Amino acid sequence: MSRVSPELLQKIKDAVNLVDVVSEQVVLKKTGANYSGLCPFHSERSPSFSVHEGKQLYHCYGCKAGGDLVDFVKNMHGLSFPEAIEDLAQRARIPLPKDWAGGDVGDPAKAKLRDEKNEKIQTAFKLNRFAAAFYHAQLAHQRHIAAYFRARGLQDQDLTRSFYIGAAPAGWDSLSRHLHDKKAPLPLAIELGLIRNSQPGAKGIGYFDLFRSRAMFPILDTRGRVTAFGGRSVPPPEGAPDSGSEGAKYMNSPDSLLFHKSKVVFGLFQAGKHIRDSDEVIVVEGYFDVMALHAAGFQNVVATCGTALTTDHLALLGRFAKKVIILFDGDRAGQEATERAMEVGLDQGAILYSARLPDGLDPDEILFEKGTGKLLERGKLQIREILARTAPILDQRVAESIGQSTQGPEAKTQAVKAIGAWLSRYKDPVGREVRLAEVAQQLGVPRELLVSGSVVASKGGVGGPVRPVAPAVAARPGPVPAPRSRVSVPTPRPVARKPQLPKGFSAAEKVWLKLLAHPEKAQEWIDRTGPDLPPEVTFSGLFEPPARDFVTLLVSEPSALTQFASDPTRFFGPDFDPVLRSALAEAFTQEALAPADEEIQLATHRLLSRTWARFSQSLRERLAAAEAQKNMGLHAELMKEYLDVQRRMQEFSSFYDEA
Repeated sequence: MSRVSPELLQKIKDAVNLVDVVSEQVVLKKTGANYSGLCPFHSERSPSFSVHEGKQLYHCYGCKAGGDLVDFVKNMHGLSFPEAIEDLAQRARIPLPKDWAGGDVGDPAKAKLRDEKNEKIQTAFKLNRFAAAFYHAQLAHQRHIAAYFRARGLQDQDLTRSFYIGAAPAGWDSLSRHLHDKKAPLPLAIELGLIRNSQPGAKGIGYFDLFRSRAMFPILDTRGRVTAFGGRSVPPPEGAPDSGSEGAKYMNSPDSLLFHKSKVVFGLFQAGKHIRDSDEVIVVEGYFDVMALHAAGFQNVVATCGTALTTDHLALLGRFAKKVIILFDGDRAGQEATERAMEVGLDQGAILYSARLPDGLDPDEILFEKGTGKLLERGKLQIREILARTAPILDQRVAESIGQSTQGPEAKTQAVKAIGAWLSRYKDPVGREVRLAEVAQQLGVPRELLVSGSVVASKGGVGGPVRPVAPAVAARPGPVPAPRSRVSVPTPRPVARKPQLPKGFSAAEKVWLKLLAHPEKAQEWIDRTGPDLPPEVTFSGLFEPPARDFVTLLVSEPSALTQFASDPTRFFGPDFDPVLRSALAEAFTQEALAPADEEIQLATHRLLSRTWARFSQSLRERLAAAEAQKNMGLHAELMKEYLDVQRRMQEFSSFYDEA
């Protein structure tokens, strides 16, 4: 079993500031020794959430939530204690004990396998995120898929960004080529179900995409990491060639080292706060059902990923809410799925609730005008009325069976056995006994007959077996086999006679200082970086002084880079920074090769991340000033900009993102 020593726990707490972690979810304002903001665990208009930086504790005076760093991460993301420790240790870059994976103390071979597996998992999350960025960017080019989303009510840009929906092109190898060109690890992409090997002798790069011509839904875990994808087939535009996407209407990524469909629900990352606020979660059947309800203001909604509700799903949802509502279609298949969900709940001692949609209608067909995607107020009212009629599934089924029992002795026999079977599975002894007594009275039979009837039913006795009998829990996947070989992020190619630049610059800045000696390649990367800069920030703003002033000089006019490369000494005036002068001189005299593209991309992303963080901080200061001046109009405008910046900072921008 995983163990955390007091020393390790304290080391993690010392390395991670609670204020920084909370600030990812809450806009905090300094008030004396504390920071305050709107509570992330319940809805409120006046700040009642307080963080004491010195003591590293938080408390909400409204909902009474409180605790330390680990408590916040656990409760915010619905994690177990070990999962929260893993998350925080990863943030702090602190290695976990050798026995964290279980029993490999003193066994270097097992420890090495564990470390390799952990590194592979981190690389896999990066790869899925990189694929999500590709699909999201494609939505602007696949207009028929974007139109399909809009027609089904998904027109709000904040919603589409929040769920990071995308589009898979019709081409056979669009993603495969993108991954190939970016030198992403293709064997791992195969393992994650993003691409597959082509048949021997086939043209192209040797791979083809699993998802083609589909509306794409990234499936996130509670920490916002992309574990897998769901894709809904969309017909290609009229006159377009065959996309090769024939098959099931919905397709999910296969189970992998990141994704087990029996343990993950779609939309939980986005719905978590709203589920906590209401203390109830609504489970629907599909991705569009989730997003349609979110678009209409019903935001405590999730969906299983193409599988029946399992005990693992219930355990996960139980971390967020006490009440689980099943909102499936009103047809026979939907009702059978609802009954199977009830059985899983009974086996766990939980009573699940249900509401019934009109037969044959999906939530978006109720909520939005067909073809235009316009939200209908009468549709919202209808959904509210449906949800207002929720009731325990067990009690609904018991009432239906009691009603049918009046049709004769055989009908009553079947009712006794069915109700007895359900109640025998209910693990809450108090709830079971209360219902046994009530049902026995309503049916006019002894309580013992209900108990014995359940035994007969479970064995398929007189009258045949009564549904339900067997649990509808999906088999748990087996352990992930240890990888035979280590798969990691592609490393930069060796640089000949790599100069050791002086201290005083970040590693990312050092890469760029070496690149400046190669003007054509430097200009290419400057042009590529421009669109990713924050508003009103120039390229030189990526650097700290003294490099910033020097880079400003080089990019001030088109010929400056070329002039510098041909005669660098003309730029070295008497006031030129000596450390920078030494760094540039060494790069030139040793005739170093230009850094590899992978190295430049990683360095550029790190500089962009730092610059966006600085821009975010300036926005927070402007927000505080607007609030102090009671300028609510400016405050609202800045808040929208601030949230946009936060989303931008968390976007899936590059496979080579810093871990």
